[in-house]
Amino acid sequence: MTLRESLSQTITQLTKAADYWSEQTVRGKAGGHHYIKIVKTIEDLKTYITESERNDREELRLSSGSDGGLYEGTYDWVEELHQEQAESDRDRFIRSDS
Repeated sequence: MTLRESLSQTITQLTKAADYWSEQTVRGKAGGHHYIKIVKTIEDLKTYITESERNDREELRLSSGSDGGLYEGTYDWVEELHQEQAESDRDRFIRSDS
């Protein structure tokens, strides 16, 4: 069973509860705070499921033991970017100083 499948009934029941509390609020009865909290909970659950599925796909993609060519050494590209920025800043300072 997947995470999505295991939580689907919970989300369905929370949606029904949100509908109920929304209706109570529209009718002028107390409960608006319940509606807001339930909707936030549903959003959090859906976000959690989506992120979990995304992470599972990432693990499957990289499970071969290789880094998939994602990294060049120890972030060499970051160091190169910093060097280029420093050279650009130095050139700008020299030109403005002249």
